[in-house]
Amino acid sequence: MKYTRLLLAFLLLPLLSNAQIGLSSASPIDVDLGLKVGANFAKLDGNTWDNGYKAGFLGGIYGSIHTKKVGIQVEGLFSQSNYQTGGTEFYKVYKGVPGFFRNIADSAKQGDITVSHFSIPVLLTFKLFSNAWVQLGPQYSGIISVNDKDDMLNDARGLFGNGDFSGVMGVWLNLPVGLNAGARYIIGFSDQRNSAALSEAWKNRMIQLHIGYNIF
Repeated sequence: MKYTRLLLAFLLLPLLSNAQIGLSSASPIDVDLGLKVGANFAKLDGNTWDNGYKAGFLGGIYGSIHTKKVGIQVEGLFSQSNYQTGGTEFYKVYKGVPGFFRNIADSAKQGDITVSHFSIPVLLTFKLFSNAWVQLGPQYSGIISVNDKDDMLNDARGLFGNGDFSGVMGVWLNLPVGLNAGARYIIGFSDQRNSAALSEAWKNRMIQLHIGYNIF
């Protein structure tokens, strides 16, 4: 564990040094490593999708290096985004694509699709007050799998592109006995549609809630 902590500090120290302008060089530096789980509430903008936020699983690891006022946090997260097709609107877009629907009789129904992502956020953290921190930064998410729960489509994975660049903003609370909790809003910048022939862009919007525990 001692060597893991030293390695994490070595990897994140160059990033932190760029964020410490104006801080005393004598400021103490702390390193945290932990696990987090929670819920990912996601939606895709666009008429072809139902616009309500739907809950999915969130979990992963985080590592941070920080002084008393500022720091850098890097995470590796697995998350699931549950989307629902927009019924007749979804059908109108894809009705002319041969072999797209498995059963054309069910094509106008709303179907549930789960997209599993692996995400890497890199966040600047700023102390707000007491044990509360503001977090801001970019995130990249790659698609691991796509599950067509209603078996509506022949190639559900083909609906989506390969990745998503997003902006993250949130609040992190340090709690007693090594626990923490947080909330984030994530704005997707990338168009998630795989076909440029569609007239609308699909942009991710997510709300994430978590609880976590510092291993050290």
